[in-house]
Amino acid sequence: MTHSFPRHCPLYADNPWITRTSRVMTQAVFVLLVCLISNISLSPAQAAPRTKFLDIQSHTTDKGLSFWLVEDHSLPIVALEFAFDGAGAALDPADKQGLSRLASNTMDEGAGDLSAEAFQNELRTQSISLSFSSSRDTFGGSLKTRATTLEQAEELLHLALTQPRFEDKDIQRMKDANIARIRESLSDPEWIAARFVNDLAFAGHPYALNSGGTLSTLQALSSKDLKAFVTTRLARKNLKIALVGDLSVAQASALVDKVFGGLPEAPATTTSVADLTLQHSGQTYLYDLDIPQTVIQGVLPALNRKDPDYYAFQVMNQILGAGGFGSRLTEEIREKRGLTYGIYTYLTQMTHVDYLTLGVSTANENAGEVLRLAATELSKMATSDVSEKELSEAISYINGSLPLTLTSTSNIAELLLGMQLDDLPVDYLDHRAAHFDAVTAADVRRVAQKYLKPESMMTMIVGAPTRLTEKNVTKLSVLPNVQ
Repeated sequence: MTHSFPRHCPLYADNPWITRTSRVMTQAVFVLLVCLISNISLSPAQAAPRTKFLDIQSHTTDKGLSFWLVEDHSLPIVALEFAFDGAGAALDPADKQGLSRLASNTMDEGAGDLSAEAFQNELRTQSISLSFSSSRDTFGGSLKTRATTLEQAEELLHLALTQPRFEDKDIQRMKDANIARIRESLSDPEWIAARFVNDLAFAGHPYALNSGGTLSTLQALSSKDLKAFVTTRLARKNLKIALVGDLSVAQASALVDKVFGGLPEAPATTTSVADLTLQHSGQTYLYDLDIPQTVIQGVLPALNRKDPDYYAFQVMNQILGAGGFGSRLTEEIREKRGLTYGIYTYLTQMTHVDYLTLGVSTANENAGEVLRLAATELSKMATSDVSEKELSEAISYINGSLPLTLTSTSNIAELLLGMQLDDLPVDYLDHRAAHFDAVTAADVRRVAQKYLKPESMMTMIVGAPTRLTEKNVTKLSVLPNVQ
């Protein structure tokens, strides 16, 4: 089984929860709820935390493996999240697109002496949740178990990592499922737009390839390819580990050494991936599709996670488009004019590129007006200060929404893993709110001037728009890296 594994976990990411559907609750009401629950002030000024946000421990095992741990003995549950950084789909060759994805599908389909049926039966009867996942940058997995079945869970995960069977019949079953997924996606205009955006914005870079595979490359993958994937990419050197739940430091150390201690020290693959500058800046592309709603996706360069302006950028993004009904784009384009059911912006941060995405769908005849209005809002953010109300509500939401997401051991483990992948200190959460509280309206305006440049946005349009005003729209006819 597979779950989605973005490098930057949305539970940890400083941009709030992102959704393409409308929120039921207005931003103002949600901010009030957050503040009541979190006992924080609506004022951006906030005292330093008196206690730790989370009691995160950093340890090293006898075999030299590092891990982060949060002990929680309130329930007999243990959650493990891990990732091999730099082992993801960006390393898949062009003729083996989908290799990482297929590996994540099949690593729990039998291991050691256990067939796929026997392995899954062990998971089911012991109520153990195990899955693997792949992104462009990472390959990882998730384990959740009762404390009483921890030993069995450890053994199953160890077998899956070190002795996956990769039997032909199981591989073919997962190939068929992925091929069916691709064929179904061919009727999804948002998926089509995203596929074009990746191909164009990441042109000439491994990120441009289809991490989910193509119809032909998936079919050509073999058990030999999958075994080579495991033996060449999964190693201790690039491993990040997070544990949360009902276990001691000694138990956690023993688990980490048992599961991961036998892996090679360093990955055998020597392929490196270069950093990327977004391509086709300022260009507009159209893929004709006979649908009643035109889908628009635009991308702009953004900033690295370690940039000092990161916090101001996130506040700006919250006010602009990440805040649902509280955002300027939603207010101007949905609420005032009724031109869309939803419009959003979100920040994507990958190892080799960072960018801001604007997404919206609208009736074909309104596509041109929506693009014009969106550009106006981007420019307005860069030419005038946000209000104190906008600023304080955005900061309160960002600071208050994180605690509300940490409702399970798995969520907390994902948070810890995301922090490690971003190379953040173990006490980062204790100081996170202060960074956002320090953001001013002048900071937001300065960052907007630097990054919100409508003339630099690469825009992908899918549909049958009738009133486009953009000049030099390039028509595309072939969906890349699908067949």
